[in-house]
Amino acid sequence: MAAEDLNTLKATGRRSTAKGDIPEDLKRRYFLDGRGGPGLGYYADATIPTPAFRDRGDRLVTSRTEPHVIRHLTAIARHRGWTKVTLTGEPAFRREAWLVARAEGLEVRGYKPTARDAQDLERRLEHQRRREAWETLGRELEAKGENPDPNRHRVKTAAPLRAVEAVVATRIVDPAVQSRMLEAARARVAGWLERGGRFDEREPRQQARVGRERGR
Repeated sequence: MAAEDLNTLKATGRRSTAKGDIPEDLKRRYFLDGRGGPGLGYYADATIPTPAFRDRGDRLVTSRTEPHVIRHLTAIARHRGWTKVTLTGEPAFRREAWLVARAEGLEVRGYKPTARDAQDLERRLEHQRRREAWETLGRELEAKGENPDPNRHRVKTAAPLRAVEAVVATRIVDPAVQSRMLEAARARVAGWLERGGRFDEREPRQQARVGRERGR
């Protein structure tokens, strides 16, 4: 048995099984080569001898257990329309693959989760919900000329959370969704401040003047 065959994510049911049918971002990330073993090999570097995984159409096989490789396998499964997958291989691979695939809404066979696995999954799902809520807020605020992500630009308002609340109040009807989105926004701002970040409340002309003075 070849080393890269140890861990397998296999399609269950009739879905796309065409080798090389992968998301565009993964095509740009990997080098593809049909030599060196059964299926199509995906190499993270043009010079390394061992692929990150191999694509046999109805199954994806790897010797790796790294989370990013497993995320890529799951992304391919979703891209191909697989709704059910069967896992084989090392326990560490099957556990992580179960978590990633379940978080992406796939039905998974081949791994029996523990109580802690179920808690881990719920935390990942909550993190995913918060990220999606923040992305939704970002699109709404950008449409209004604001940007809620302090890592990209400083918010131009003295009360960024009030801007978020205003958008949520006008755009979102469901109170439960409103609550989740505001919680995500508060957590993001709190984390930014804890890391030493700050929001610049000066007007753009004031900021420019300060910048010129510092440059003297």
